[in-house]
Amino acid sequence: MKVKNESYQKFLDLKSEYERTTDYEKLEGDIRRALQERKRRRVTRRILAWSSSAAAVLAVGAVLLWEYTGSPRVQAVKTSVSIAEAPQGEEVQDKVILVMADGKRVNMTEMRQDSMTLGTATVMGEEGRIIYASDRTQTDSLQPEHLEMNRVIIASGGLYSLQLSDGSRVWLNSETEMEYPVLFGRGERVVKLSGEAFFEVAPDAARPFIVEANGIRTRVLGTSFNIKAYRNETNISTTLFTGKVQVSAEADSTRSVLLTPGKQADWNRESGQMRVSKANLEHTLAWKEGLFLFNKENIEVVSRQIERWYGVKFIYETGEKTDYTFNGYFSKDETLVSILEAFTFAGGPVFEIKGEVVYVKNK
Repeated sequence: MKVKNESYQKFLDLKSEYERTTDYEKLEGDIRRALQERKRRRVTRRILAWSSSAAAVLAVGAVLLWEYTGSPRVQAVKTSVSIAEAPQGEEVQDKVILVMADGKRVNMTEMRQDSMTLGTATVMGEEGRIIYASDRTQTDSLQPEHLEMNRVIIASGGLYSLQLSDGSRVWLNSETEMEYPVLFGRGERVVKLSGEAFFEVAPDAARPFIVEANGIRTRVLGTSFNIKAYRNETNISTTLFTGKVQVSAEADSTRSVLLTPGKQADWNRESGQMRVSKANLEHTLAWKEGLFLFNKENIEVVSRQIERWYGVKFIYETGEKTDYTFNGYFSKDETLVSILEAFTFAGGPVFEIKGEVVYVKNK
């Protein structure tokens, strides 16, 4: 990265001043409040901070540096296929797929204000949502073994929501799959999840709602909560917003924890240990609001989230450091190129894009 000496010295002075005077907790709170007001606007101010064992560079200072040097370009980033060239907001085919019980696949991004009948349920397609409508009296006689199952698949860069036949609502993050009955019958309401989803469960004391997610079983009666259970993540997290949920490992249901609002259960698949801690609710729900939000996250955690949205793969060159951590807030409307350039400019590593692969290098 080439920066004029005079401007760079001003940036270092600003950086030092920010490190000395900034109340980071207050700053983060102010940022979250501002983001809640703006939410999905395309122009979202980016507040970034990379840090490593060598340095901590605030992009608040970097933003001020732009005023001295003009709009920055990271010379080391070269694109063989520029992802920035793709039109923003353009629908990607097959981003949301509904798989029927008979194996038929329906592209839901093409389903607009249409409806179809599945058994005794009517499925209606809306902008970004599927609604299953049914008469509860028709479901009481259904036995679990006779339930007709559907599966929805969300590809990279997709966000979608469902309203299940019992009235429960589910928001699904990118690279997520969920299997569920077209109609819930007697007994437990069971869905299977891989990926990340936020649930608002319709209360029904006679029929507990169960989410099975890569080895974790979450049992609720009526509440709202988030589950993050990606196959390439070691931890599976359940975060409770309202009500109560019981979380246990499927392999050992005798060991369970009961969560109260504002708490999060993290189960480590390698160690088998369950840990309960206070949750950062705004951080947990950032994806649902169309944002990337990182709080002292390692670069490998950051890159996995970017992979799921932009459909790329990060590769770290042999021997390169991966001890960068990142604080940042981005709109998902940003292009991949602009995000990577901002990362590098704010003190992070250098990125090189070749097709659908992003190579990570130290400066």
